[in-house]
Order: sequence, then C-alpha cells, then structure tokens
Amino acid sequence: MTIKTTRSLTLLICLCLTGGLLYGQADESVKILAQSGPGVMQLVTYGKDKQELAKGTAFAISDKLAVASYHLVSPAANCVGFNIKQKEVDIDGVVAVDKALDLVLLQYDGKVTPLVLGGAGAPAVDKKISIVGVNEAGEFKVYEGKVQNLFDLSGGMKIIEPAASIPETCTGGLVLDENGKVLGVIQVLERRLRFVVPLAAVQAMPQTAKPTAFKNWQAEEYTGTMEAAWLTGRLYAWMGEGFSAQKGLEKIAKAQPNNLEAWALLAKVYEAQRDYQNAVEAFKKITELDPNREEAFFGLGQIYVRMQRPKEGVAALEKALALNPDRKETMFAIGNAYEDAREFQKAGDAYEKYLSYKPDNAWQAYQRLGMARFNGEQFEAAAAALAEAFKVQTQDQVIGYNLAQAYQKAGKLAEAEETFKKLAEISPKDASNYYSYILKMYSDAQKPDKAVEAAKKIVELKPNDELAWLNLGNMYLQMQKYPDAIEAFKKAIAIRPTYDLSHMQLGACLYNLKRYAEGIESFKKVVEIDPNSATGWLYIGISNMQMKKFEAALEPLKRTTALKPDDVNAWYNLGICYLNLKDRYSAQDVAKKLDAIDPAKAKQLRGYIK
Repeated sequence: MTIKTTRSLTLLICLCLTGGLLYGQADESVKILAQSGPGVMQLVTYGKDKQELAKGTAFAISDKLAVASYHLVSPAANCVGFNIKQKEVDIDGVVAVDKALDLVLLQYDGKVTPLVLGGAGAPAVDKKISIVGVNEAGEFKVYEGKVQNLFDLSGGMKIIEPAASIPETCTGGLVLDENGKVLGVIQVLERRLRFVVPLAAVQAMPQTAKPTAFKNWQAEEYTGTMEAAWLTGRLYAWMGEGFSAQKGLEKIAKAQPNNLEAWALLAKVYEAQRDYQNAVEAFKKITELDPNREEAFFGLGQIYVRMQRPKEGVAALEKALALNPDRKETMFAIGNAYEDAREFQKAGDAYEKYLSYKPDNAWQAYQRLGMARFNGEQFEAAAAALAEAFKVQTQDQVIGYNLAQAYQKAGKLAEAEETFKKLAEISPKDASNYYSYILKMYSDAQKPDKAVEAAKKIVELKPNDELAWLNLGNMYLQMQKYPDAIEAFKKAIAIRPTYDLSHMQLGACLYNLKRYAEGIESFKKVVEIDPNSATGWLYIGISNMQMKKFEAALEPLKRTTALKPDDVNAWYNLGICYLNLKDRYSAQDVAKKLDAIDPAKAKQLRGYIK
C-alpha cells in the first residue's frame, strides 16, 4: 500500500556555488550526481498514526534491494521512497537486518537504477571521498570529504571516520572513493556520530529472504538496543569521545560482565577521563577475565602511579614484565614508579636496564636516569646521564640546567660554568640569570676571582641594573679590590640612589680603606633611607671611634643597642666609648648588660675598666 503525500521536492544536481568553490569541483559534483543519483532515494518513515518520524537516504544495490540505516526504519509503521526525479518509490518491506552495524535491506518497487558495486580501492587516511545523500529540504546533494580515521572490525573490515559536513538526513547515503567506486554506507547514528560501513558488510547480508511487510513489522527503537550500545560505545571510544563512549560501554559491561573487549575499551575511556578509581576496577576486571593479558597489568600499573600509589604500580608493572619481557616500555614505567616512591636507586637501575635495550629516543631515559641519580645524591652518575640527554636535546633548558646543577654538586665547577654559558647562548633573554648562577656558584665556593668574571658579564648584559653593579662590587669587596668595588657601588647608587645596601657597601669599602669620614657620609645615607638600620648606626659609631671622636660615636652606638639589644659588638664598643670618655660608671652598666648576652665579652670589657 502506498501512502499518498502532497509535497514539493527540489532537484539539486550540484553543490551550491559559494565564493570559495571552484568550478572544477562543481563540475565534478554534477558528474557524480548524474552517475550515481539515479541509484539513490530519499526515505521518509511514518508512525502508526501516519505522522512523519524521520527522513534519510538509501541506495539500490540490485533491482529490488536498497540499503539504508536500520535506526531510521526500526521504529516505523511504514516507509516511502522518492527517487532523484521526485517520483514515489514503494517500499515493500524489510528483507534483512544487521543490528551490529545499523544496516537494513529494503525491498523496493519503483524507478531506481541499481548501482554498480565493487572495484573500490582500499580506504586510506586522507583519501578523498564523496557522499551522495539528501538534505533536510529533500534535495539530492554531493558532499566532499576525506577519510579521517580507520577502525578495525572483526573479519578484516574497516569502519571509516569521515571528515565531512553532512546533515543527519544523509544517513544511509552512498559513499564513493576518489574514483567514483562504491565504498560503503554513511551512517549518522547520533548528532556527533558519523561513520562509514564498508560495502562488504552490506554484501554479506542475506538478500534472498522474503520481505517482512511493515504491517507485520515489530517496530523497535534501535538506539535503545544492546547492539546500538555496543556499536556506539566502540566507535566513540575509538574516536576519543570518552564521555559518549562511556554510556554505551557501561551498559554492555553491566549486561555482559564477561565481555573482555568492553572492559578493555572502558578502562581506556576511564583512563582518558582521569577517572582513575573506575579505571583501576576495569583493569582489574580484565586481569580476572584474562590473567595473561599483559597490557591490562601495564595499564593498571600506570594508573596506580598516577594515583600516587607507586608500590602497587610497581607490583602490577612487574607482573606485566613477567608476561612480556620483550616490552621495554614496561621497564621504563617501572623506573617512573620507583621514582614516585622515592626509591631512587631502584629507579635508576630500572632506567639503566631500559637503556640496555637500546630504545629509540633514549634521551628521555637518560634524563630520567639522571634525575634519579641526582635525587639519590649520586651527582657524578647524574651528570653523566644528563650529559647524554643534553647531547640530543641541545636546546632543552630544563635538561641543561639540571646537568649544570649535577656538575656543581659533583664539584665539577668548570663543567657547570660551561653548561650555564651554553644555556645563556640557547636563551639570550635568560642569559643574565644563567650568569647569576655562575656568580653564586663561585661565590659559595669562595672563588671570587671566578665570580667577578660572571658579575662583569651580568653588568654587560644589564648595564642599568643596580643589583648587577652591586653584585660586581661585592665580588671586588671579597677580593679586597676596594677601588674597583667603590666604582661599582657608585654606579649602583647612580642608578638607584635610594637603595640603602649600595650605600652600606660603599661605606664598608671606605671603612676598610680607613677613609672613615667619607664612610660616615655613606652610613648616614643608609640611616636616612632606613632609620631602623642597626648596622648603619653601628658603623657611624665605630667610624667615629676610629677617628677618636668618642662624643660623636656615643649616640649612634646607643641607637644601635636600642634597635638591636642582643648585638654584642654594639654593647662592647659602647662600653669602650664610655671608658674613653672617662665614664667608668656607664661602662660598668654596659658590662652588666653584656653578662646576659656574652659573658666572655663582659669579662674582657671589665678588664679594661680595671
């Protein structure tokens, strides 16, 4: 029985021309539609009350059979087709169904030209494809796209993930390779799920059965079936759509708890979503179902490590290694796990074992080996490993910095300096920082002659930085090159006159040169900037004492003791100052103060009082 409908279909024989579409593309689409369009039809499905349910596409594989999407037909009470000339095509019934791939074979009666099947090449990623289908307005169109991904099905068939912009009404449409040969059926099962079922799957369906008329058809909602859950779960998982995959896969795992593939996919989905607790349970389930499944133990170990449960991770990874000793990545993962457990000796040993396999990209293992040895305070071994990594990753500043640190810790300061200088060449914008590391390294090692060279380089790189000049001055000060230090400190003061430390260091140089009066002017500048500088007041006091100006020294020393009551030198010099002013009573009071702070100094002061 044919349902009469009043409708208007517009025939579109090529893609709409836009500013970005070349005439050659339009001509090709016309050619494709002319050749294949007569074998394609629009499908419209209806419910029991004759309301329209959905629209889609089908194409003829013989003079009686057409293939379409099962999810389009499964809930229908009737179905009607329309060919490219807008003529109605009777759909007599359902001949065969493949729920696993969402396919249905329909028997039709009408003017539709069967397509020539076979001859298509094997699909390959990035290969061009053309999709012939019907849009929402009922227009027959050609959509250009390419193969984005391929997913293996059992039996050697491959599902294609297409990169093409198509409407949902294209579901069931024809997919052609770049030579115009039939590749398969385009499926739009959900809004974001588009895939191509290979022609071989269609040809494998039984084609001689008597059709089931729609009046006898047991309608169902395919999207709620276990087959749909299994298909969508796998496809979404393969496509990296974890959240969407999870729904279908969990449904399968619950209904079929021994479905190993479902658990394997689900474990990977949980892992990708960082749902580590569920991932652990899924991997454990896999190992229960197949105790020899090495990749499940490997995955379980990796998850434990990410959950900061490294000991459990090591146990699982060692099980994986026992099952497959040839998988060298497992040894690397064991090294990671031991590192997280802070068992650096074992981590390093694992990395050395991994390196004995001569893996590709060995620099990564050398880097991890170096850090394991570094954290285990085996600095020479750390430097040797990190040097191997740096030979390959010559621009990697992290590796280079860690190598320099290892050299420094191993006492190989010249090698550390050379490495820091290489880092400065790699990243000129950070050069001053790397020379600062050299400066500090040699300063800590009590090698000011080496440190001063780094300090000179820093002021060359940052001539307007007061800290650079201050550090250069400090190195000269350590070397007792006071004139050079004075010039550096004056440069720092010229750049930033309000920096008290520069004035303090300048004053210290002048003090050491016994230029006390000049030094006092610098120290006065210090306390002008920071009135609470106990050191500044102290040096004003002792500088005056050096010039025998004990009256002038008295108040600065009192100020020092008020600001820093536990300063032994300030109290002692205050006592000496009182003695030189013939004030033995006040000197004795100071000695009493010193009794509580430094009895030895108090005794020494009393020796002068007597």
